[in-house]
Amino acid sequence: MISKKKFGTTVTAFGVAAGMLLSSAAPAHAEETAKTVQETQKEQADAPSTQSETENENAEKTIALAEETEKPGEETAASSDETAASTEDPETPDPAEDPTPSETPEDPTPSETPEPTPSETPTPTPSETPEPSVTPEPSETPTPTPSETPAPTETPVPTETPTPTPTETPKSDETQADDWIQTIDYGKYISAMKKDLRAGFAQIDKTYAYAKVDTKLNVRESGSTSARIVGTLPAKALCFVIADADQEWVYIESGDVRGFVRTDYLQQGKEALEYVTSTGEDQMKLADQIIDPSENEAFNYKKETIYEVKTSTGNGIITFAKQFVGRPYVWGGNSLTDGIDCSHFVWQILTRCGAYDGEYTTSDGWRSLGTEVTSLDEARTGDVICYNGHVALYDGEGKIVEALNEKAGITCNRPVDCDTILTIRRFAADDEIGGTNAEKIWNYFLMHGFTKEGAAGIMGNIANEASTDLNPTLLEYGSTSRTSLSGEQYTNLVDAGIISRDEVIRSARFGLYSGGRYGYGLCGFTDPTIKEYLCRYTIDLGKSLGSLSGQLDSLLAYLNDYNPNLLDRLKNAEDVDTAATSFMREYEKCANQGTQQKLRTTAAEQIYNVMESYDSPVDVE
Repeated sequence: MISKKKFGTTVTAFGVAAGMLLSSAAPAHAEETAKTVQETQKEQADAPSTQSETENENAEKTIALAEETEKPGEETAASSDETAASTEDPETPDPAEDPTPSETPEDPTPSETPEPTPSETPTPTPSETPEPSVTPEPSETPTPTPSETPAPTETPVPTETPTPTPTETPKSDETQADDWIQTIDYGKYISAMKKDLRAGFAQIDKTYAYAKVDTKLNVRESGSTSARIVGTLPAKALCFVIADADQEWVYIESGDVRGFVRTDYLQQGKEALEYVTSTGEDQMKLADQIIDPSENEAFNYKKETIYEVKTSTGNGIITFAKQFVGRPYVWGGNSLTDGIDCSHFVWQILTRCGAYDGEYTTSDGWRSLGTEVTSLDEARTGDVICYNGHVALYDGEGKIVEALNEKAGITCNRPVDCDTILTIRRFAADDEIGGTNAEKIWNYFLMHGFTKEGAAGIMGNIANEASTDLNPTLLEYGSTSRTSLSGEQYTNLVDAGIISRDEVIRSARFGLYSGGRYGYGLCGFTDPTIKEYLCRYTIDLGKSLGSLSGQLDSLLAYLNDYNPNLLDRLKNAEDVDTAATSFMREYEKCANQGTQQKLRTTAAEQIYNVMESYDSPVDVE
């Protein structure tokens, strides 16, 4: 965008590049460290140490670091099953061998290496040391002259060995960009993005329960003791009843674990409510996951959840609504299971699916809400169909789901044109189709007439502005450091009105750059004019500032008003690199464009290759 950049993938890239540069410069830094140890702890050790001892210490430290790196994997594996958990626990102390740091006091022994050096033939070693150009070598250099140690750290030693040659830190921006590009695999990140498995679910009220056991309670994939165990509830762990509360097997949800538990071992009702209230929901444990939710067949048993549903598609609305077909109609009723009328039915469905957050209204009131759809030909799944004194939901296939009358109850078989249609209103977030952010952005651009090349070109820039996970709530790194606010926290504060619209645009409180600007969102929105558009298409329309579709709407609206030529070229792009470069130069206008062009075109190409194999529901001519 229009300022000095920033965060996201650029930060990731700097981290990666720094790691690469530090690893190549390790011998030089190690020499300085060794020298410091010699000088400060010179007189603390009595026994001489050899070069092999120093190498052994370095090897032990390397192994310790490797063990620490592998620990997260061990912890994940530990939840694989009940016996595995107990087996893994004893292994965790392995890193306890990491007390190798306790050997660091012996490091002073290198300081004594100068005294017994004759026994190690140190005098000829300078010619041999280039082979092990590791930490030990500097410990011998002090024998000739301690002042000469800095000299080897510059170039002589590294130039003789192929490994240290990267210590020539002065690299051009383009060379560093090449290093980063080889390290960051954007295609891998896009392919591995976690899908929102609750997309299309409806949010329901919490019904508390907890595991009435002393050890742990198995959560199974179906209501049978022979069914696969998908997770476990520790003693008195919290869960929420989703369905079948009065059955032998109750369907529950606890974190990402969804499945069936025996009702005998589950405390429900008033006792559970009192216990959770007195203990504190946030103080109670949740279920331990054994099977990945994407492989758990019980996960979609009921498309309801107690967790927040941020968006819902038209298909999600209709899928949820059809669950209640056959339930009774009651005039003035408001219960999806015990009786409801037409207007309450539409209100309950849209509210629970997260598509509408307003107050209840009558069938007449629905005519002025949402976005107007001009004709039945333009109607989509989940749209609200308004008749005279009646309202229903369109299933997208020529029929409606409705609370019809006392005789029929809730039905789904009448044609949409069964009566005169007064208006059609849209509430569904169908601009966010897909299971991951990458899929949603890709589908958005295709729906708005972009070629795949144009979509990938923009996404290559987004991957560098909003990090590889294409996070629409990302706040500039400098601002998060200064304020200790995460991007999600900042978004919530804006949505709640605690951070004002003017602050979002002017960036007075959290800005770090000239003019007090800070970047936020998919494109690192920074310029006040661009942020004005961002607010218009998000919070001004009742959407979250972090709304993915709202941010993309603001981007297209801005381009349409300020650079329609670029917008047209992106929509008709035939080359990924050209699209990525044009968007960077004419919209992002970032610093270091030579370096950034390589990063962004590479990202765009990798994203294009991954998304080409994605079976998008959006038709592209």
